Amino acid sequence: FLQQQQQGNEFTIYQPPLNSLNDQTIVITGGSSGLGLESAKRLALAGANIILTARTDAKGQAAAEAVRAYVESKNEIPPSIIYKVLNLDDFESIRQVDWSDVPMIDVLLNNAGIMALPKRELTGDGYERQMQSNHLGHFLLTALLAEKMTTRARIINVSSSAHEGGRTGLKFDYSGKRYGPWMAYSQSKLANIYFTRELQRRIDAIPGLEWKTLTLHPGVISNTNLGRSVSGNTNTEENISTEKKEESNIFSNVTASFGFKTVPQGASTQVWLASGVDVVGGKYYDNCQEKPLAPFCLDIEDGKRLWKDSEEIVGQTFNLESIVAVSSLMKEEEDSEEEDSE
Repeated sequence: FLQQQQQGNEFTIYQPPLNSLNDQTIVITGGSSGLGLESAKRLALAGANIILTARTDAKGQAAAEAVRAYVESKNEIPPSIIYKVLNLDDFESIRQVDWSDVPMIDVLLNNAGIMALPKRELTGDGYERQMQSNHLGHFLLTALLAEKMTTRARIINVSSSAHEGGRTGLKFDYSGKRYGPWMAYSQSKLANIYFTRELQRRIDAIPGLEWKTLTLHPGVISNTNLGRSVSGNTNTEENISTEKKEESNIFSNVTASFGFKTVPQGASTQVWLASGVDVVGGKYYDNCQEKPLAPFCLDIEDGKRLWKDSEEIVGQTFNLESIVAVSSLMKEEEDSEEEDSE
């Protein structure tokens, strides 16, 4: 089901088979545009019930309607498609989202993100906006939804090859005091990888917990809202500081890594991971295959520190041990439903 979008283009588009995701529930943050909306369309076409998040009711309603229209355009009946209003820049707002109508979640696709804001911005909670939107907000959301996740749930964190700009490791600078647009973005994407690896390490330590947490580079996308802050933010080589040169190098590495992709191409790796393919948890994926991480991404102690800091910052303990009992009850219910259907 890997399909070439156009002749001579090395990037492929992955579409899960029809009905392969029936009865699955997939939550997608940032689902109102770009990779999130494209992922919602393709996963819904495969039969998954979709819960997408958007920053406003208008955007959420428009996105849900777009997903339904896409499925119908393929002569299929749309599954359940709803939206939740979510603002990752506001911890209290994340807590206020009502999930009572969502009994179980099979996949949480932490897709929403912002990139390379020209000037340092702090959220209302007092943290650098890229770090909060891209990591801290998703950490809190994942912790809050954990008890709803099925026994074989997947948590997918969309990172970027920009994490490679953090070669000295995570700086743990959550307020962005020494701010650079690309450096801050790089740090937030490295945090996505540390979070993924630390979460999988904790999962593996608990017998019976079969979750997989995964991270990925979608590619450099030619047309999404992610890069809306980047245009106009250029400098000439001769008049930028060493710190700015480092920023420029991160940008150059990102754009040169694999060339530009279309939105459908860029969404393929996260759609592939969300579709239940047989992959190893805690790993980093690109172009629908595992890609090795550099040694600086593998620092277990830094991963532990990020976890502890994140819990303290968002004011939420993410205790997997307490989730095991809930997951066991959910598994018993799933087994009972399977027996009743036989």
